[in-house]
Amino acid sequence: MGPERVAIVTGASSGMGEALTEALVEKGWKVAMADIRPNAELTSKLGESASFHTCDVSDYDSQARCFQEVWDKYGRLDALCANAGIVDKSSIYILDHRDSDKIPPKPNLLCTDVDYKGVVYGTQLAIHFMRKNKVPGGSIVATASIAAIHPHETYPEYDGAKAAVAFHIAYHMTPVDTIVSAYNRCLEDDSLSGEAIECSVDKLLLVPRPEYQNGRVSQRAVTVWDPLFKMYHHELSQLPDAIA
Repeated sequence: MGPERVAIVTGASSGMGEALTEALVEKGWKVAMADIRPNAELTSKLGESASFHTCDVSDYDSQARCFQEVWDKYGRLDALCANAGIVDKSSIYILDHRDSDKIPPKPNLLCTDVDYKGVVYGTQLAIHFMRKNKVPGGSIVATASIAAIHPHETYPEYDGAKAAVAFHIAYHMTPVDTIVSAYNRCLEDDSLSGEAIECSVDKLLLVPRPEYQNGRVSQRAVTVWDPLFKMYHHELSQLPDAIA
């Protein structure tokens, strides 16, 4: 039996990252949980199969320290699951400034820093450390969003950031088990390198071109819900298909 494979999972302390961490451990992986905040309960539950590493993916130096810690602990790196992500932290529509002569405030681009830059940083670091493996190589899988292909008007910055990293397509209305299955498939099947997978309810669908892979179910995932739109942008969207 070969040595246990080692994966770094970003955003591992909650949501999809937590589920992915547990699923990989069940499959025999050692998992380095990279997140800003620890999940002591999960780390304790997984015991020696997982370790926690404080990591702000938007900061290259923070990620570099995390990767080095993982290498020093395990001596190998077989997979990066670049899962950490957030949505827009400000509104580039600046509707509040429509009738103002003042220059609008600088936008908060933390979403881009986490969702796009964080993946670029992690990819570079993963390549570096995977080259050091006794047998060089490994897998890099990123969590994107269906909004990468079908933009969600509520989150314009998020749309662009996720479009830049659309290797694995997932969206928040999909069951976590489906997303974990997509990760497992990407990690086990080298032929999927560079491919996009749309996770829609219980289906894993390869995305050949930008069209809705599961009809209204996929479409609903990027349909604007006007109360949320108003919370972010302070006015209703006035889109004809918005959900009231």
